[in-house]
Amino acid sequence: MNFDALLIYVVSYFGLFTAIFFFSTLLDNKDSLKTPKIKEYSKVSVIVPAYNEEATILKTIKSLLNLDYPKDKLEIIVVDDGSTDGTLKAAKSIKEPNVIVFTKKNGGKGSALNFGLERCAGEFVAALDADSFVASNALKKMLGYFEDQDVMSVTPSLKVYKPKNFLQRIQLIEYLVGIFLRKIFAILDSIHVAPGPFSIFRKEFFDKYGGYDENNLTEDIEIALRIKSRKFKIENAADAIVYTLTPPSFTGLLKQRLRWYYGFMENVLQYKHLFSRKYSNLGIFILPAAFISVALVIVVLFYTIFRFITRTLIQNYKNLSSINFDFSRLFDFHFDPFFVNFNSVAVLSILCLAIGICMIVMAKKISKETSKIKFSYVSYLLFYWVLFGVWWLTAIFYKLSGKKVIWRHKDTR
Repeated sequence: MNFDALLIYVVSYFGLFTAIFFFSTLLDNKDSLKTPKIKEYSKVSVIVPAYNEEATILKTIKSLLNLDYPKDKLEIIVVDDGSTDGTLKAAKSIKEPNVIVFTKKNGGKGSALNFGLERCAGEFVAALDADSFVASNALKKMLGYFEDQDVMSVTPSLKVYKPKNFLQRIQLIEYLVGIFLRKIFAILDSIHVAPGPFSIFRKEFFDKYGGYDENNLTEDIEIALRIKSRKFKIENAADAIVYTLTPPSFTGLLKQRLRWYYGFMENVLQYKHLFSRKYSNLGIFILPAAFISVALVIVVLFYTIFRFITRTLIQNYKNLSSINFDFSRLFDFHFDPFFVNFNSVAVLSILCLAIGICMIVMAKKISKETSKIKFSYVSYLLFYWVLFGVWWLTAIFYKLSGKKVIWRHKDTR
């Protein structure tokens, strides 16, 4: 067996095994898709850390004010983290009794969240990035999960807000896949990220185990791993929708993912004891599978580039040039099913594609996404794995070379 076939078999086997395991998990736990109802309306505090978010802060606050939840039970704390634009002025223009605006010296997102934690009065506390917007029923969809006293956090479903260009449409599909996976991880008690946009926590967890790690690049991963290391649950409300702005440029996206993946490596090293049977599915399958998938993507990326240059591009050019081949005919494409190859590799590839489509369809259904995504999905299939490999290679390079990664404001313009 040559290396090409071996690589395809390994990738296909890993992809099919995980996909079938995830689908069977979901089918065996269909009742988990039902939203548990709230039995009483508890006090909820929402902290909005904001640094130079003049363009979006009003829309963020107004989306919170529009939540279908008793106003006397909802407290909105805006923490202006030393903005240099008109963020503070814009936030203060909201004159509502349950909106409290503070300002402090710039210290990063973690410090702004801790500033808010020290001043909030809710039994439950949520954070919402100042460039994200909640659906009006999101809070009601999430709080019922806290009837289980072991649940310390509930995560929502994140969607891309009004994708406009090629990169944002690829992220639209990436976030839909994330909706599907986060629900599966919740069923497996293995959620290891509590996203910044509108994850809700029991306030008592912060009181007992401390606030956010202010020196952490990805405080949402750190707090989730801390919850899991204490053997508490993190749930997911797949029908609680939060929209977020995403980077439209390659550079902005690379900076964001460099921080995410570098931060993920740092946090996993800090909580490496989670790779253990004591932490069930998280320790023996989900975390190891995350690193195996990254390794496979990097190997495939390197091998594809090598093969394309040395075998396909150069060799084919030599062969075709030797017989005076008309290169314009390469673009004269006609599909003939007679010539379709149905060997085992082709069948595995078609099966993987079919499962991927099923995953997107289920994610659309779970999150009630109504937009047309055919073009976005084709773009995702063709280019996402390349981008994913580049992001991870950059993060690994920074880690191995000792280069510092700093927290940067998300570039959404």
